[in-house]
Amino acid sequence: MRTCIVILLCLCSTQAFSQYYKDYDWEKSPKLHQLSEKEADESSIAIAENYIIEYYEPELGGVIRKFETNHTITRVHDEKGIKMHNRVYIPMYNVTNIINIKARTISPDGKVTLLNKDNIKEVKNVEEYGDFKIFAIEGAQKDSEIEVLYTLEKQYSAFGRETLQKDYPIKNLEYHFITGDLEGRIKPYNTNGYFKKATYNDRAGLQLMLTDVIPMVEEEYSTSDANKTVVAYQCFGQKGVTESLLWNNVVTNISDGMFPEEPNAEVKKIVAEILKGQKEDDFTKAYLIDDYVKKNYTVIKNNNEQLSNIDYILKNKSASDLGIIKVYGHFLTAANVEYLPMISANIYEQKVDPEFFNPSALREFLIYVPKTGNYITPDRIEYRLSEIPFYILGNNGIYINNELQYSFYKTKLSDPDYSRVVRNMNISFEDELEAVKIVQKQEYYGYWSITNRAVLNLAPDQSIKEFEDYLTGSGIEDKVVKSYTTEYKDITQLEYNKPFIVNSTITSESLLEEAGDSYIFQVGKVIGTQSELYQETKRVNPILMQYPNQYDYEIVVTIPDGYNVEGLESLLIKKELLDEEGKQKCKFESNYKLEGNKLTISIQEFYKVSEYDIDQYDEFRNVINAASDFNKAAILMNPKE
Repeated sequence: MRTCIVILLCLCSTQAFSQYYKDYDWEKSPKLHQLSEKEADESSIAIAENYIIEYYEPELGGVIRKFETNHTITRVHDEKGIKMHNRVYIPMYNVTNIINIKARTISPDGKVTLLNKDNIKEVKNVEEYGDFKIFAIEGAQKDSEIEVLYTLEKQYSAFGRETLQKDYPIKNLEYHFITGDLEGRIKPYNTNGYFKKATYNDRAGLQLMLTDVIPMVEEEYSTSDANKTVVAYQCFGQKGVTESLLWNNVVTNISDGMFPEEPNAEVKKIVAEILKGQKEDDFTKAYLIDDYVKKNYTVIKNNNEQLSNIDYILKNKSASDLGIIKVYGHFLTAANVEYLPMISANIYEQKVDPEFFNPSALREFLIYVPKTGNYITPDRIEYRLSEIPFYILGNNGIYINNELQYSFYKTKLSDPDYSRVVRNMNISFEDELEAVKIVQKQEYYGYWSITNRAVLNLAPDQSIKEFEDYLTGSGIEDKVVKSYTTEYKDITQLEYNKPFIVNSTITSESLLEEAGDSYIFQVGKVIGTQSELYQETKRVNPILMQYPNQYDYEIVVTIPDGYNVEGLESLLIKKELLDEEGKQKCKFESNYKLEGNKLTISIQEFYKVSEYDIDQYDEFRNVINAASDFNKAAILMNPKE
């Protein structure tokens, strides 16, 4: 018996020694680090950020344990930097045990202030992100260093993801992934760095070492969050877990009930009623089903199992993200419409990697109707059967058929000209050249029409009023709206890509300025306020527009009798970006013709694709800014001699 006890104690001792986090610690006598002049000029800079993910399986068997250690040393140089780092939030999601939390501040004169652990508080459900341990950093001042080190034990999860790039520069970054004899994989994204094999107390692992990680900045026309340096990892208790096996497990787990052999009897009656007298093509049937479900069912962000039970859902008209797919499955099957459930992610948050399973990327559930090339978006009340939602456009999606086979495709538009705006304006002058009168018809297609209808049908009254101001000429401050009407305003429009139409008449005095006997007409302002892309710093992100789109304007100006016009050259603008074959990827071009007293201005602006490489940024920016340049165009009307 004594021998057995000694052996057990030896095993326990060996196990304790083999866990790397137990030997990891900060410097006993900290000193301020040396920084370059440039580094010292930052509001804050992380001198070191170290992450340790350690999976551990006890020698005597039992559940796999997981430990996470975070260690940061940050120099703060001004109030902005102090405010960014003087409060620490530690997420408690899946935490089973707090091994240790400690922090300290090293002042410019070397004084060390330790964290009083009595000041650590627990805050429940912070901004719906879950529970946190929170504490303020004591002794933080300009040019001091803040050091935080904590280790948490978490419930075993085979998967994880960590964002490494921050909103401040990081001088040195280390990521240690320790799995020992367990099977583990890890993959970095948006970095040239890679993981190398390493050993931690005789246990196998991988490490990533990065230096001079630049801060991620918010830039227009980009997916800044999705472009940050991140790592995703997997660790299993058994051998032979392949990526294919993981994807197949997802398909099996989520597809239960999505392809009913026999649709619900009540659903069949409803489908027969809503399709009565309608066309029998898949677009019409799927559209009307989508419209019915949106008007009669509610999607609830809740993991309650009942919300995935088809009988409960049909009775109570409430469903989870997965449950509502089952509802559509019954309705579409009853209508004999082919469909494929699809899972993807918001491209502004994460990009789906078909070669590395990461469950956190599987957030958006849609239904693809292949004979139409269109999608049902169950949880977006403003959408009806249409092209892929713009926030998923360009991301990969996993498509599942009724035989539970899956395929990955990069999402794209079935109609590349889906989104466009057509504007026709007739401009004249009133009250002896005291005001400009604009009679305008605007046609909005694609995503433009979806957004406009959503605002006018779902937004609060005040927002609708502000939006009507936008639709009748943004940027014209003194305008008077004489008339304003819309056509095809309702969200439900059975015809594919039915335009949303706005007819308006406005007047403005500010567009016309006296210059002696002449008048300056700010004609460029009639197209409304335009985006500008004037970035002084070096571009960090490649370019991603929300979606391809096109603008076609025709502006007819009736020049007053007795006047000539000058300055028409300001209406001639052409900027373009060409692909390798010399085809236009995007363009802004404005032109004019003058026939008698009719000045006709034509504008075409388009973006044929939504993605552009970072080395095309300058040319892309020139096209974007061309519209803003036109907005500043003016012509001079002189009295005839």
